[in-house]
Amino acid sequence: MSRARRALVVAGCLIPIIASCSGTHNEAPAAVRGQPVAKATCGSGDHPETALQGEVPATLRSPGFFHGFNCDLDLVGQSRGEGAGWQVAFAVDKASHVCAYYDTAPSTANRAHPGVVVIDATDPAKPAPTAYLDTPAMLDPLESLKVNARRQLLIAVNAVNAKSVDLDIYDVSTDCRAPKLVSSEAPGRPPAKSDERVNEGDFSPDGLTYYATNLRAGTIYPIDISDPAKPKVLAEWSMPSNQRTSGLAIASDGNRAYFTLYGQGAAAASTSETGLTNGIVIADVSDVQARKPNPQVKVIGSLVWGDGSGSHQVIPIRIRDHDYLVATDEGGAGESNANGWSAACNAGLAPWSMARIIDIADAAHPKIVSELMLEIDDARNCSKVLPDLVGLAGFTYGSHYCSVDDLSNATTLACGYFESGIRVFDIRDPGKPKEIAYLVPSSVTSPSPGSQNNRTSANGRPDHCSAQSRFDAKSSTLLTTCQDNGFLALRFTRGAWPLRPAQ
Repeated sequence: MSRARRALVVAGCLIPIIASCSGTHNEAPAAVRGQPVAKATCGSGDHPETALQGEVPATLRSPGFFHGFNCDLDLVGQSRGEGAGWQVAFAVDKASHVCAYYDTAPSTANRAHPGVVVIDATDPAKPAPTAYLDTPAMLDPLESLKVNARRQLLIAVNAVNAKSVDLDIYDVSTDCRAPKLVSSEAPGRPPAKSDERVNEGDFSPDGLTYYATNLRAGTIYPIDISDPAKPKVLAEWSMPSNQRTSGLAIASDGNRAYFTLYGQGAAAASTSETGLTNGIVIADVSDVQARKPNPQVKVIGSLVWGDGSGSHQVIPIRIRDHDYLVATDEGGAGESNANGWSAACNAGLAPWSMARIIDIADAAHPKIVSELMLEIDDARNCSKVLPDLVGLAGFTYGSHYCSVDDLSNATTLACGYFESGIRVFDIRDPGKPKEIAYLVPSSVTSPSPGSQNNRTSANGRPDHCSAQSRFDAKSSTLLTTCQDNGFLALRFTRGAWPLRPAQ
């Protein structure tokens, strides 16, 4: 297969992360912008948070967080199974069945059904598994699991390297409850090297190209899937200066890409040596869309910020006919451990990750217009929050994946904030988002062997909610997963959603 291995370039220079390149690089102020978003108003039958917005206090963790919190969002259906992984994708087939697909932990120990779980969620009150996908890439897709609505294809990638593509493609158009395998890894292929492992990926909206990213190696692979039975890698692009990338998204016309820069926050120990490295890149990928030979990618603009790290996901959206990008991080301004959280707090920066909304109308000069900051993210509250997490590290509080109700006219954003649960925001005024509902699920009382939390026993710690969500206005429901509790169907109460589109 023909490939072009090139670094992303702009007007003859590398992506301007360490050294600035005139006219393309924007650096967001390191200080946390604004205040925490307005808190949701709960109903009399809810179980609202008892402390700060987003906090599960240490006093509730010690006996086990078996009560949970909810505000204008009720649990109406669940399929726990063996637990869930990092993300979930959704499809609606020709017969109007609603299906969900979510990954589980790669370990097969004590597992009845390893791989990707298929859920029939047509009736949100009675979600039920209908199949388990265990082809090679589906056994451990990390965050590459995606569905393209136009072509009704489900894809997962396990590895991409110079010799092969480990990519499973399923057709979900006829009956999404029983995906039909179209192509998969050839049996007996040697395992890929560890630094050639795909981490993330996404389709072009027309469904003809799938872009895979390799977080460890900092590479991007556009893959031609116009014939899903014969996928073909078109190029191999490298991020410059040892930069890494995780998530990406492609604009509606397929000609523009939004890449994350998976970097450090301003309070990281080595930031003084490298400068700010966390943010986004906006690039021209029209060569791929036009299927030009030896396709190149050209940077249009970039943006970095210091009050977050591990830039993870981007979602191009429109609000009132204006272009924005929702971006999430996986970490706060410091490292994801006690020392890093304290360093962020001492610098007056957010210790945990959050979603942010970025104005991209001028693609060469993107700018942050708001952050979906919870009270726990306010450095002034650190003395109240840090005791919650004594002895813990890694993913605790903080954002991971978000979803909107309508890409072309977004009103509402739902995000998995790990131990802060599922948070839902009104974003009709993108400069002033406000919270309208949340659900922090209770701890499980027995282990979930397929949970990505990889717990050996149920210890009462709050569940990790990390996945995307699906809004359904007709039923006022939100479908998602949390890692120990599995698949969840939630219903908005008291008319909290849907929202009337902004005028």
